[in-house]
Amino acid sequence: MGHQEDNMKTFRIISIYYANALQKELVNLPIVSIFLVGKLLRYALFFLFMYLLVSGVNNIGGYSRGQMLIFYLVFNIIDTASQLLFREVYYFKPLIISGNFDMVLTKPFNPLVRVLLAGPDFIDAGMLIILIGALFFFMRNQTGQSSLSVFYFLVMFVNSLLIAGAFHIIVLGIGILTYSVDHLVMIYRDITSLMRIPVDLFANPLRAVLTFIIPIGIMFTFPAKVLLGLLSWQFIFISFIFGVSSVVLSLQFWKFALKHYQSASS
Repeated sequence: MGHQEDNMKTFRIISIYYANALQKELVNLPIVSIFLVGKLLRYALFFLFMYLLVSGVNNIGGYSRGQMLIFYLVFNIIDTASQLLFREVYYFKPLIISGNFDMVLTKPFNPLVRVLLAGPDFIDAGMLIILIGALFFFMRNQTGQSSLSVFYFLVMFVNSLLIAGAFHIIVLGIGILTYSVDHLVMIYRDITSLMRIPVDLFANPLRAVLTFIIPIGIMFTFPAKVLLGLLSWQFIFISFIFGVSSVVLSLQFWKFALKHYQSASS
């Protein structure tokens, strides 16, 4: 019963954070609209570039032109969703340097939830709706998918967010130990941008590294493959192992970092 009450309390507080973030963006609606249009243009131009790039090719590494575009859309959906959820990580460094993280630790609320989920970016929510609509549009001409494939895709999508969350938790832990967050987040963004194309198109050993050591292949390519009916159940199972393991290990690292945190008053 106590765990249930704690979970409900956490959910209520997160809801308040989300409501406050939404209110801030609604107050600055003209600026938010400009940012949304800018992001939409960036995605549209790169999508056009991808389309023109593969328009004269019927097969790329065993994938059709339509499948390549699906991979790109799924990449952007997962990337945008993770940016929406974990945007607060970008503001962690000032919190540490100013000493305000001390105040977070003194409150009767999980500090990890506060620094990981308290600042969603609702501009990305608008982009997410557009990207999902585009994915449904392009999936109409694809074969191999079924209701079960869509279900597995949703499960794999959640698994991808778990891996993304683990990456961000590790960044937060390193931020406590070294006060470096911005560069690590940018490195993460640069590495994940490789997954605009399927991980299968990379040569070994890079493909193995991007799949099983830095599991961004599992994070971005596997959900698209399962949606297209191209992923076996063995790899689906492996994906879940990586998703759960990455979260467990990142939480252990977060606890280690907290033990070595030197507060502003120390």
